[in-house]
Amino acid sequence: MNNPIPGSVDLPVPEGKVFPRNLTARADYAVPGNPSGSRPESGVDNCFPGLEFDQRNLEKAFFPGLLFDFHHERGSRLIGVIKDAPSVLDLTTADLGAGVAADPWRLHLWAVCGRTTVDQTESQAPVFHATARTGLALWRHVHDLLPGRIAILLGPTPGSLSPGANIVPDGLNAWRMQNETTVERDANGRVEAAVLIADRADYLDPDGIIDPDVYLPGELTRSLCAPWQYDFRECGCYYWAASKPDISASPDGRFRPLNFQRSDRTLPPPKLDTPNYADREGDELDHPALITNWNVLPVVLNGREDDILGPGTPFEVEEMTREEVIEELERLADVEHALCLEYLYAHYSLNAPTALAPGTNPESPISRFHAAATEVFSVAVDEMRHLRWVNEVLGVLGRPHKLDPPPLGMPIQPQSGQVFELERLTAAQLDWFIKVESTSAELNPDGIDGMYIRLHHTIEKRPDLFPQADRLSHLIKLIIDEGVDHFERFKAIKGHLAEFSEDEYLRRLDKTPDPLDQRLLQLADLNYAVLLGTMKETMALGDSAGGVLIEHARRAMTNLHEVNHLLASRGVAPRFQTPQPTVVAALADGQATLAAARAARQLQETVGSLDGAGLRGMMTRHQATTEALIADLIL
Repeated sequence: MNNPIPGSVDLPVPEGKVFPRNLTARADYAVPGNPSGSRPESGVDNCFPGLEFDQRNLEKAFFPGLLFDFHHERGSRLIGVIKDAPSVLDLTTADLGAGVAADPWRLHLWAVCGRTTVDQTESQAPVFHATARTGLALWRHVHDLLPGRIAILLGPTPGSLSPGANIVPDGLNAWRMQNETTVERDANGRVEAAVLIADRADYLDPDGIIDPDVYLPGELTRSLCAPWQYDFRECGCYYWAASKPDISASPDGRFRPLNFQRSDRTLPPPKLDTPNYADREGDELDHPALITNWNVLPVVLNGREDDILGPGTPFEVEEMTREEVIEELERLADVEHALCLEYLYAHYSLNAPTALAPGTNPESPISRFHAAATEVFSVAVDEMRHLRWVNEVLGVLGRPHKLDPPPLGMPIQPQSGQVFELERLTAAQLDWFIKVESTSAELNPDGIDGMYIRLHHTIEKRPDLFPQADRLSHLIKLIIDEGVDHFERFKAIKGHLAEFSEDEYLRRLDKTPDPLDQRLLQLADLNYAVLLGTMKETMALGDSAGGVLIEHARRAMTNLHEVNHLLASRGVAPRFQTPQPTVVAALADGQATLAAARAARQLQETVGSLDGAGLRGMMTRHQATTEALIADLIL
């Protein structure tokens, strides 16, 4: 191990994850039921209440022979003196005081001195004063102290109100370097000031275990959130470690986003959540209310409150061969692609705006249609993500990616004879969507979840056939979990539209395209080609793509979505085709994506000059994203 003095660090900075080598971190006992984050190599630690342990408790014994408490606004208190420790001179537990208002002579940490970086010389060791600092603020400097000689100054008043080390003649670092120590007492024997010097304490014993003689069971976690309801209120919305939903939706999905811990739970309609912290904080249950009335918090499953969906029943699953798994994944890539297009087409067929005007009545027909359209589109976006995940699995297995457009009439459910076709969201089509996304306790082979459960089971049970089982099963499990939510979303859509006839909520989409429509259709084809091309490129490049091209794929999806929305509003059916060779002659070679992007850029400029400001503004936005893609593809 390198000696942490200037000029001695001769090893390169390690790349990637650093694995601790002490015995505590290497302990190889996985407790059943504990999450992976509880393992030392996966833990992130936290210096505030909330996660595995509180570092302030580890630092309590940073000075040999003394114990400190950093959990106070007015400073760090001395709470323990170990008997016969040579570094504490004549200090004893009697010097701690009674710890009550009548006896204010409890000792506090007034200053600390020691090297905190390896490039500091001994004469440059900084002094950290407790003056105007909270206990936590001083602890942060104590935490940075390197192994080696340190000095501390103790005094009888809270550290934040103390003079710090300014009372030490010649400075605390000079005393540290000369090893000068003292305990000054008044006539009554009470400590007025004490300068103590020692090597920074080790936390581990010679065997690499956190010293059990210094840290008793429970001490490292004693300040974590308790009771658990307190943590619900303390961890603000969107804090990554919060063990609760931040936002949710009503059982039918109509009202979202809802603040999970809102105090007013009356219906209808509930007050929607706001991203403004000041506004939302006043609407939430406070700490006492959460502790006494925690039972009003609803169960949230699949993002909805009071979801009645329960656990399924175990069933027998037949294992597959490696060849069968690959064959099924290749088929599922086409199925996911086809379903994505079916859902998008159904979305465009709904007579709903892309956004509701502020103040629109949530019970009005237009709000119901918009809610249904939003649900369908969110499922379509998920399917595009599933298409990416399936292709990632194929890539891990060493198989070519499958991203080409599926042909109309392609079987989706061979058992039922259901084929890929673009249909409006009629009642019959909605029932088909519900069926294909349905869950089944008896493993419905026609359902999307049934298609993946056998794959997941086989990969988990046959690591000899799938050495990358951890990565593969994780991706497939993501698809299965989202499929449950899709089933619930389509049931909610059925509820949104139940009161209306198809003529009320559906567009016809049977208009003969005029010249502008023809150009928009060509542009949609080019956007579709760019979307698939960027996905192919990012899959081929893998991690070296750095996420740049996948972001371009999202932007191409947005461009395609806006053009198709415009076509549908004009009564023209989106077609989801790639361009004909006459439109982009180079689409057959390796420069297909770049050629499609360049053709789209030219057509965007042409289309932008044909109509009013709204279309011109859309094309201006699309040109900017397309030009950025072209630049990255050229590079």
